[in-house]
Amino acid sequence: MSAKVSPDTIAKTTRCDRGHACVKAGAEYLCPIEELVGGEVVFVTYVPQVTCSYRSSFGEGYVCNCPVRREACGHRH
Repeated sequence: MSAKVSPDTIAKTTRCDRGHACVKAGAEYLCPIEELVGGEVVFVTYVPQVTCSYRSSFGEGYVCNCPVRREACGHRH
């Protein structure tokens, strides 16, 4: 996925240790998106190779709370 994300959103994403890899073309080890709910909640599949401070467990699944990923997902749909 290669997506355009606003500079403001990138600036807000202060806990990213991966250099915003989720919006770069050819990025490896992304959590696949299962569902985008209301343009705000991004459910993802757990990938053990991905260490991300924005992914958190939610019930039996995982959500991505990354502002960059959320904005990038919204542009895809």
